[in-house]
Amino acid sequence: MPLQIANAPTDRISVDWRGVTPESLREKSLGDVQRTRIRRGNREVEIGNLFRIAGSPADMRWELEGDFSAVHHIGAGMTAGEIVVEGSVGRHAGADMRGGRLEVHGDAGDHLGAEMRGGVIRLRGNAANHVGAAYPGGRRGMSGGAILIDGDAGSELGLRMRRGLIAVGGSAGPHLGMRMLAGSIFVFGACGEHPGAAMRRGTIGLFGKVGPTLPPTFRAGYRGPLPVLHLLEKYLHDEGFAVPRLRNLAGAIELFHGDLLEGGRGEILSPA
Repeated sequence: MPLQIANAPTDRISVDWRGVTPESLREKSLGDVQRTRIRRGNREVEIGNLFRIAGSPADMRWELEGDFSAVHHIGAGMTAGEIVVEGSVGRHAGADMRGGRLEVHGDAGDHLGAEMRGGVIRLRGNAANHVGAAYPGGRRGMSGGAILIDGDAGSELGLRMRRGLIAVGGSAGPHLGMRMLAGSIFVFGACGEHPGAAMRRGTIGLFGKVGPTLPPTFRAGYRGPLPVLHLLEKYLHDEGFAVPRLRNLAGAIELFHGDLLEGGRGEILSPA
C-alpha cells in the first residue's frame, strides 16, 4: 500500500522537507516515519504532528493530497521511487534529484528541478522561475533527467543547463536557456526576450504560434525537415505529454546558430 500523506497545514508557515524521500524512509516503521523531525519555520517538529500519514513506508510510491505550496524541497535529492502530489508544491521540488519520478497535479514554486541529475519531473500545472537552473553562484544547472511541464514556466528556465530535457507546453519567461552548456529545451507556447543568450551548446526549440525574437548574435543556418523531432514526439507521447503540432513541425524547421559571442555551437529551432 502506498504511503499516503495528507492534511498539510494551512497557516502558510514554511515547511522544509529536505531528506524526506521514499528511499530514506523505506526501512522505517510507520511510527518511526511519523516521528521523523523536519523544520517548520524556525523550529523542528515531528512530521506526524503536521500531516496525516498512513500506509506502508516500504512502498516506494508516495501519494500526497492537498495544498503543499508552503512545503519546500519535496522530492529533493531523491534517487528512486515515486512521489505523486494531488495539489501544488513549494520551492525546490525535485532539486538535485538523481532518480525516480515526481508528479505534481498542480503548480510548483521557484527552482523546480534545480541542478537535478536524473529522474523525471512531471508537472501538470505552471512552474515559477528557475526551472532546471543553477543556483546563484552555481556553475551548472540541470545535468540529466527530464522536466515536463503542461502549463507555463517563469524566467531563466534552464539557466546553465548541462544535460537533460525540459519541455513546456505553455509559454516561458525571459532569458530561457541563458548560459546553456548542453541539453535540450522545447517550448510550445510564447517565449520571453533573450532566449539562448550566452549559450555555448545545446538545443532550444521555440514552437509557439508566433515566431520568437532572437538575440542579434544568432544567424540562420538551415531550413527544411528535421526528422529527429519524431523521436521527441514519441517520448513525449509515451509520457502523456501530447503535442499534436509536433509531427507537422518536424517537416519544416528553421535552425539558427548561436550564441556567436560564445562560439556559435548552440542551436535554436523554430517553425519555418
